Amino acid sequence: MAQSRLCQAVSDGGGRAMDCRDLGPELRLWSRPAGLQRLRNRLAGALPAAAGPTLVFSGSGDFHHITPLLLARALEVSGETAVTVLHFDNHPDWVKFGPGAHCGSWVGLAARMPQVARVLTIGVCSSDIDRPASKGADLQIVEDDRVEVYAYHADAAPDAITVCGRRWPTIEGMGEAAFADFLPGRIETDAVYVTIDKDVLRADEAGTNWDQGRTSVAFLSTLISRALEGRRLIGADVVGDWSAPSYGGGFVPSLLKRGEATLDQPWRAPAPAVLAGNEAVNLALLDHILAVAG
Repeated sequence: MAQSRLCQAVSDGGGRAMDCRDLGPELRLWSRPAGLQRLRNRLAGALPAAAGPTLVFSGSGDFHHITPLLLARALEVSGETAVTVLHFDNHPDWVKFGPGAHCGSWVGLAARMPQVARVLTIGVCSSDIDRPASKGADLQIVEDDRVEVYAYHADAAPDAITVCGRRWPTIEGMGEAAFADFLPGRIETDAVYVTIDKDVLRADEAGTNWDQGRTSVAFLSTLISRALEGRRLIGADVVGDWSAPSYGGGFVPSLLKRGEATLDQPWRAPAPAVLAGNEAVNLALLDHILAVAG
C-alpha cells in the first residue's frame, strides 16, 4: 500500500526514496549471495557513506535480512568499533541458513560482525523460543554471549526463558515499567543501532506478513527513548509493512519460497483499516526516532 504521507514527510526532512522493486522478488523471504550483492551495490550508489546516518523503511518483514547490509553501512559511516543492536521483533530471527540470508536468519550475521558487542532481541511472543535447537536456531551466538532474547510472552515459562544456560526475564513477567528500567543496563556500548519489525506490535496497531506480538507503539517508543538516553544512535531501520508477496530468484527458489510462506505465514491479509494504520505507525516512529537521535 502506498504511503504518500510518509513519503512526503521523508522528502520534507531531506530524505529520499530508493526504488528496489525490481530486486524485491529475488530478495523476498530469502536470498542467495548474488541477490544480496546486487542490493549492496545499489545501496552503495544511492546511500554513500558521505550521506551520513540513515533511518530506512524497507517494507515487509520478508526483507529483514537486509538489516546486516544497513548495519554494515552504519558502522562504516560512524567509525564505531563497538555497537549494540536493539532488535524489536516477534521472532528471534536466529535460524541457520546459507548460503545467503533468510529474513529469519540475519541475527547470526549481525551478531558475528566484529564491531557488534551484542544483539538484544526484544518483544518475542512466537513459539520459536520454545525448544529452539529443534527449530534450527543458531545457538552458538547465544553460547558466545552475542545475543540475548527478552520475550514479551512465553507460553512455556511466563516469567523467564532459558536458552543454553542463559536465563532471560520476560517483559510480561517483569512488567513493562520494570523492563523499561532494566533494558538500559543491558547496553554496554555508547553506540546503538535500532532495527524494528512491526510484527512485534499488537495486531490492532500494525498489519504485517507474519503473526503479531503484544507490544504497543507507546511501549516500543518508551523502550527506544530509555535505551538511547546518553547514547548515540548510528542508524535504524523499520520493516513490517504488509505487501502482497511476489517471489523470484528462479523457478525452484520461487517455488520453495511460496511453499515456505504457505506453511509459516497467515493466509489472509490484515483488515484494510489495520493496513491503513501502518502509515500512522511509520510516521510516529519517524518522528520519535529522529527526536531521540537529536
